[in-house]
Amino acid sequence: MRPVSLDRINPAAPFAITMGDPAGIGPEIIVKGWTAKDIERTRKVVIGDLDLISATAHTYNPGLLVQGVSSPEEVSEDPNVLSVLVPPGTGSIDPVIPGQPSVASGRWSYACVKMAVDLARERRIAAMTTAPLTKVALRAAGYNYPGHTELIADLCGRPRVGMMLVGGPLRVILVTIHIALREVAGQLTKERELDTIRLAAEALRLLGVTETKIAVAALNPHAGESSLFGDEEERIIFPAVMEARTEGLDVEGPVPADTLFHRTSRGDFAIVVAQYHDQGLIPLKLMGFGKAVNVTIGLPILRTSVDHGTAYNIVGKGLAQPGSIVEALRLAQSIVDRHAPR
Repeated sequence: MRPVSLDRINPAAPFAITMGDPAGIGPEIIVKGWTAKDIERTRKVVIGDLDLISATAHTYNPGLLVQGVSSPEEVSEDPNVLSVLVPPGTGSIDPVIPGQPSVASGRWSYACVKMAVDLARERRIAAMTTAPLTKVALRAAGYNYPGHTELIADLCGRPRVGMMLVGGPLRVILVTIHIALREVAGQLTKERELDTIRLAAEALRLLGVTETKIAVAALNPHAGESSLFGDEEERIIFPAVMEARTEGLDVEGPVPADTLFHRTSRGDFAIVVAQYHDQGLIPLKLMGFGKAVNVTIGLPILRTSVDHGTAYNIVGKGLAQPGSIVEALRLAQSIVDRHAPR
């Protein structure tokens, strides 16, 4: 189970940034971060609404020249030129109201992601970095996905992928992603745990991390306290850890979650396998919010993303910060540079 066919990445192609939900802060963080020092020389293109990106650049980064292109091959090398690819079929989409999810914003969100996935699979872009979208708008537009990760996995034909976030001193990959907390225990299986442990190992290789120690978080307090507080540790998690060890993986667990993230932050582990969304993302965002990056592991393409949402409440106020999208693009560039054929 490989996260990316690294020999199929085209390092000569531009990097694509999807606009995300046009009613959110995606366009603002893109234009604000376009000429950031860490990514200034990265050849890149935005997939989105040319008029919206132009207007947003005029407001927040007036030194940019925004121009439409018809293919990735036309993308400018000039860091002060922001090239925009418009997804097919979007000309008939109704206008979007800033700060409000709608059918129109959901249709734009989907169209941008679909175009980026298609181009990445054709090796016409090196990787895709995604600005935030919202599940509410996606569903309103008829796309019944719980999030970006699941949408991209479906477009790539990969039903089982890993959602990993990197931020501050932590790397976290999730066993379950966007489901209700009450459903988590019922979704855990030995096979799912083992798949995620394997994905964690692949994530470390993808990132070029030499330390290989993987920690698997317990689900219950005190790792179940010998099944007094739940038996998922003894019945599911520990057997998966033992099987992963027979495969040669350096893994420990189940580790009580109340101490695990402190231990990881001081260097005891290279990556944490968390059982559910907030178990892993609360400590990670506490330590690295605004600079954290989401990386999807298990795809045939390379995808990174911001660590935050559409922030409808601050759209148009000039308050959105581009740190996460800059870091997401910088990380994508570093992965491509590390693994590109010599």
